[in-house]
Amino acid sequence: MAHRRASDAAKSLLSNASHHLLTPNPLDLPAVGSALDTSLDWWLDQPPAAVQKRDAFGPTYSESNASALAFKLDPTDQFAPHDQAQIATHAARAVIGADLGSQALHWFDERSEPFRAARMPGHSNYGANFATAVDRHGVMEAAATFGWSYDMTNEFPQSIGQMAQIALAALPGLSPFYTTISCGRRAGGQQITFEITQDTSFAALEPLMKAFGLEHRHAGLMTVGAFALGARYHLPAGSATITLLRSGQSVEMRLDINLDALPDAPTVMLPLLRLPMAERPASLSSFDRWLTALTPDGYTGPGSVTVLSIRTRHDMPARMAVFLRPVAFEKPNTSADTPAPQPTDAAAQEAAWAQEWGPEQMPHMGVM
Repeated sequence: MAHRRASDAAKSLLSNASHHLLTPNPLDLPAVGSALDTSLDWWLDQPPAAVQKRDAFGPTYSESNASALAFKLDPTDQFAPHDQAQIATHAARAVIGADLGSQALHWFDERSEPFRAARMPGHSNYGANFATAVDRHGVMEAAATFGWSYDMTNEFPQSIGQMAQIALAALPGLSPFYTTISCGRRAGGQQITFEITQDTSFAALEPLMKAFGLEHRHAGLMTVGAFALGARYHLPAGSATITLLRSGQSVEMRLDINLDALPDAPTVMLPLLRLPMAERPASLSSFDRWLTALTPDGYTGPGSVTVLSIRTRHDMPARMAVFLRPVAFEKPNTSADTPAPQPTDAAAQEAAWAQEWGPEQMPHMGVM
């Protein structure tokens, strides 16, 4: 692995990917470059290569917004939780204020204030992160994520607090984890995320989905998960989270599965991830295009999938999203999805991947 700063590797990847996906370069947003420099201020070949550092920067793909270039950025544990919250908040505010408008920024400030307050580190061991997404028209969305705990439930708006209480009653083993506050071009939304702290089967998710009127989507979620995970139907404690977002009059649910936490995760994920999309040619094509865009010159793959997300709501069948650990952030010789560097050209690489702005009005864009 070359002697290279993590921030420089991330910047190079985003610049190249924006060219392939025909989006603006995220680095044109000054706050993005500054956040990358601050959060990824370490050498890629500097031992030890902690997992948290390797996952500090993660591009994301979503079937629901297949043309987007999106990523999340986690300040590592070299920063105290309060400092992480400041870094994430500053980046999110700068992008929202510059590209999404003053009304969006005002809403973000009001909604995020309880969770970025100085007392927050005493309530949660989760720090904070920043995420954004761009498409051909510019910034789609910007978000900051903060920890929350049981005794902060009253800090949520009433509708979100009620959603939290329903979820906790419907599925044993849920524990408050974090909340994500996001702003898009026309609306904003707040998600709540729970960690699943005990062994849980896909079948056991049905009461939770029924509580939010999603029972007709349960079978589809199970099918997508089983395909992508190689016929696995159980999730070990601590390997997954549940995220809920109110979308209009209904609720959207997302199941995030941390593949590093599975004892027997498939060693090669990318072919399995393609299976659920086989009947959706547009999704499959966009996924291949995204993989190619995130593959650096000289490699035959983009890196390793670290998180598989399955999203659904009343009017949307189960759809996938993935988080990527870029190949530059991998430990040497550990990526099953990305062989060692070898000469490639662009053609061969492509072939290898045979209303006014207002809160609580938008379906989740699926990029955060």
